[in-house]
Amino acid sequence: MAEAKSKLVEIANKRVALTPSTWAALSNIKPPGKSLGDTVSDLITEHQRRTLERDLDEIDANGQFIPWDEAKKELGL
Repeated sequence: MAEAKSKLVEIANKRVALTPSTWAALSNIKPPGKSLGDTVSDLITEHQRRTLERDLDEIDANGQFIPWDEAKKELGL
């Protein structure tokens, strides 16, 4: 039971050195009631979302597309 429970909850076990200015900037964007770790996690999620959006915009602008039925046949679906 304890093993299953430990897989559900991640425990912080790393420390990250920050300059005072980076610490202050991170603290300024941290919402009340959230930890700095949660704020960093939110920033990572936002970065991943923006990267995906940028990549999809580039594919939309420069990609070559084929009809879905043709793609399914090529993929054997």
